[in-house]
Amino acid sequence: ESVEGGVHPSSLGGLGAPSPDPPRNKAKSGAKALYEQRKNFSRSSINSLTDTSQYQVEHLTTFVLDRKDGMITVDDGVRRLRLLDAKGKVWTQEMLLQVEDKAVSLIDLDSQNELENFPIGSVQHCQAVMNACSYDSILALVCKDSGQSKADLHLFQCDDIKANLIHLDVESAMIDAKGGKVKKRPETLK
Repeated sequence: ESVEGGVHPSSLGGLGAPSPDPPRNKAKSGAKALYEQRKNFSRSSINSLTDTSQYQVEHLTTFVLDRKDGMITVDDGVRRLRLLDAKGKVWTQEMLLQVEDKAVSLIDLDSQNELENFPIGSVQHCQAVMNACSYDSILALVCKDSGQSKADLHLFQCDDIKANLIHLDVESAMIDAKGGKVKKRPETLK
């Protein structure tokens, strides 16, 4: 009796046969649908037709770059951010940073309203500052509109997609805007 023919084949058959799968899939279909939705959402956060990409970021602070205040470079801004952080004076605001061929804009998460729009020509400098302080993935944007006498330095913490990747996206848009023959941005977005 111990050598019963049915034992081995059935246990093998269980492994090889497709029958145990469909019921399990049914139970998972809710989770799978959600996963697909999320996957498609993250894909659609880069819309290949318009080359618009969106990143969820936290706006940390904006400084005016002013020699009188000793604010000249991104590093000065990060130093000042550290001081503010140490005093508990950084109020973060979650938002979407949207990069297009012609502009970088900030969009309110809830209302989807545009909070600010920087034409790509007004973006003077973009830099990623990694692991510099408790904010470990900072995107720095230096923007100066034609009407402004001094440039603004905007600092964002980027958790979902790291600052160095967003920096590449913005940088490639800036290079394309200057008019190279071969567009860099589609490659970068890939």
